[in-house]
Amino acid sequence: MDKVNHCEICDLHSFNFKDGIICSLTTKKPHFLKKCPDIKLDQNLKDKIIEVNTEFEDSKYVNKLAIGNAVLYSLTGIGVLGICYFLIISLFRLARIHTFTIVVFCIGMGFFGIAIGVLNYSRRKKQLISPKKQTLDKLAELYNIRYQFDSKISTDLMGIKETKINLRLNGEKIEKTYRY
Repeated sequence: MDKVNHCEICDLHSFNFKDGIICSLTTKKPHFLKKCPDIKLDQNLKDKIIEVNTEFEDSKYVNKLAIGNAVLYSLTGIGVLGICYFLIISLFRLARIHTFTIVVFCIGMGFFGIAIGVLNYSRRKKQLISPKKQTLDKLAELYNIRYQFDSKISTDLMGIKETKINLRLNGEKIEKTYRY
């Protein structure tokens, strides 16, 4: 695990353009073996727990929506391709070829492209946040920090997400609501 990860959750970290994240006590890059003896865990830890866990829960929520949308778009694509098939058969019986069938075929295939794109977006979002969540959980375990994170995500008709967060951190209860 990178030592800078310890500094990201510490309230004593600082930043300069030459070295990046540094310790404000030593004004140098972090230098310790397993864990920092001078670490101060308060507000930055809370913010990081909320940020990472909210993104992680949001990726799970997006995955559920992506699966539903992929099924919907795939079925729509199959329906459009079915219509295209019957158009081609009907026109073939009349000994005619029409470019309209090519357009309908492309529209049907476009629905499959959308279905794949939605699933790919969900997969990439999960791949980005999973290492951050694992790192945060390892740091929490290393410093004997116990937390419980619960969130409820909902989307209104206008597509605005609302996330209600409940965090229990070492006996302290934090409740927040985000709209985005």
